[in-house]
Amino acid sequence: MKVGERGKKEKEKEVQWDLIDRCLLPLIFSHAAAVIITTFLNTLNISQISFFSVFFILVFFTLLITLSFHNLKVSYAGKCIVLSGCENHIGYSIAKYLDDLGFTVYAGFNGNEKQKQKLKNECSGRLNTLDLDISSEESITVVLKNVQQLQTGVWAVVNAASWSAFGESEWVPTSVLKKTIDVNLLGAIALSRSFLPVLRKTKGRIINITSIAGRIRSGIRSPLCIVSSGLQSFSDCLRLNMKRWGVDVVLIETGMTTTGAWYERNDMLNEARKLWHSLNGDQREVYNEKYFECKITSMNEYSNDQEDLSMLLKAVGDAVTRTFPLARYTPVTRKEKLQAFVAEHLPHSVYSIMYE
Repeated sequence: MKVGERGKKEKEKEVQWDLIDRCLLPLIFSHAAAVIITTFLNTLNISQISFFSVFFILVFFTLLITLSFHNLKVSYAGKCIVLSGCENHIGYSIAKYLDDLGFTVYAGFNGNEKQKQKLKNECSGRLNTLDLDISSEESITVVLKNVQQLQTGVWAVVNAASWSAFGESEWVPTSVLKKTIDVNLLGAIALSRSFLPVLRKTKGRIINITSIAGRIRSGIRSPLCIVSSGLQSFSDCLRLNMKRWGVDVVLIETGMTTTGAWYERNDMLNEARKLWHSLNGDQREVYNEKYFECKITSMNEYSNDQEDLSMLLKAVGDAVTRTFPLARYTPVTRKEKLQAFVAEHLPHSVYSIMYE
């Protein structure tokens, strides 16, 4: 099987888990309440109603209420969304998707004039392009002023900018790690903080797109794991801070294969050569070139642009259109969902046996 075919097959297995995640708590509540109610009634000989009868009645009503809230949507008319990272495949696709939904989109590009013009040609007049270097506070300030001059409010800020390095922890030069942190983590933090005063007025939302690598560790993708964990923690903290003002903070964790849309194969090979030459003599002797090449080859399945981003786009769509969005969306495969569950809820020794 070719690498591209393997990536495509893996992508087809990704699942949108938002409805399952939304309904899980009502099911647990219904089960617990049914146990308490039937035990109380049977103990006092008030009624001999069965546990399953009470459980199914409670499930019916709690799911009915839950789904009613889940399906409430906001009006798209006149709502403005600021989006970063449109020079990469994921950001570009999100910009087109939001424009198709009917939002006014301000798509931030860090260079790539050809891609910028292509997006404008493919979208409606509601889409506007901006020069945005997310690692520069000056650039963010200029974008904020421009958007405020053109719009009375901003409904959502979507952080999709990414610069994805790879390599084992000892291989990655400090300069490369710093750039990864500047773009993927500090850039998202800076853009979010700059737009908070505007979002407070509209009771809007911040949507941070990162990777499930924040919870599922990968030795060859250590920089991505580091920044994904950081952005996850920032999103959780900011959500607590903004709750009093009605500003939602949503985290979308993409699967490992989808995250590959941030990698270009030629760029990856060039970075691999730089990594090997940056290692000193002792490191090259310890790792040896065969081991290095084997690890780099394992990255091939992540280096292809994924044409099917439907699960990610659906998560973004839900995050910007639902009246009550989830705090976290995980458009990942069943295998990744299980691995993340084991990592978070079971002893580390169990995780080590299963995955390390």
